[in-house]
Amino acid sequence: MKTVTLLLIMFFFSNLGASDIEWESLILEKMLTSMSSRNKVLIYTKSIKMKKIVEYLTDARVRVTKNCKRADFVLLEEDEKELCNKPEIVFNYRIYLHNQNAVGVFFWQKGRPTIRFSLKRLEQFNLQVRGELSKFVSSNQ
Repeated sequence: MKTVTLLLIMFFFSNLGASDIEWESLILEKMLTSMSSRNKVLIYTKSIKMKKIVEYLTDARVRVTKNCKRADFVLLEEDEKELCNKPEIVFNYRIYLHNQNAVGVFFWQKGRPTIRFSLKRLEQFNLQVRGELSKFVSSNQ
């Protein structure tokens, strides 16, 4: 049941010929908006790949900021470190397990998108996942 929503989204976009970057932007957008109740979600990233993904976001509520301190969320690639003590979305499960600010992870496993949220870390930042992605919250990390 957890993957039913993602599979439906994947099926819909596979028929439209969506690229990986479009997939990633759609899933990332869903992750960010499900955790925030703000009218405007500010994200910070140094990664060129992440900036390209953000360009495809369709929700006008999600915007990039150049100041880590102003951001609501930080998007981190594998080799990056940030010290602004903000909730982070990472894209590698190993980093997710060891990064105490990583509230969520999104990665591809065997050609399928995988999403996880840490209940403990969400609570640390006074966040909660609402809607259909709440099924991906785990109390194990």
